[in-house]
Amino acid sequence: YVPENKIDENAPGEELDTRIGETINYQDKVSVTLNQVIEFDSGNNGSNRFFVAELSITNNSSASIDCSSLTHFSSRINDNDDTSPVRNVNAAIFARKYYTKIGSDMMLLNQAIDPGQTVDGYIYFASPEEWEKLQIIYIPYKYYSNDKVLFDITEEKITHYTEEL
Repeated sequence: YVPENKIDENAPGEELDTRIGETINYQDKVSVTLNQVIEFDSGNNGSNRFFVAELSITNNSSASIDCSSLTHFSSRINDNDDTSPVRNVNAAIFARKYYTKIGSDMMLLNQAIDPGQTVDGYIYFASPEEWEKLQIIYIPYKYYSNDKVLFDITEEKITHYTEEL
């Protein structure tokens, strides 16, 4: 849903920094935790790396909120914001194969979250083989605010899945 009175995409917003495993509370309305980032080692092709990020999002407000992997998430690689890594088809395929192989019912984050509800889900993304700084960006109130939660992803915090997919 895109409201008629959406915020200008160029309007400034606050940036809240956090890391894997930490919960951040956005304006007492949304709590979000990046639980883990998993890299699919068998998928790396020499130019790209493929990942899933598993998140828990709790709606602490009195109204439902939207959560879409395509509109509420993007990435920042070496200080360049980009939506294409979170729309990478190969990363999507690896993610689905991974959750099927391990027998998990974890789903892609694409739903409304009701008041008081906590949703666990994932997003998929790709990155270049080498990067100095990698962040996943979550915009809790897309269309109403340009505030962002920035999750810093560091090599030592990445879980590696080494089996073939």
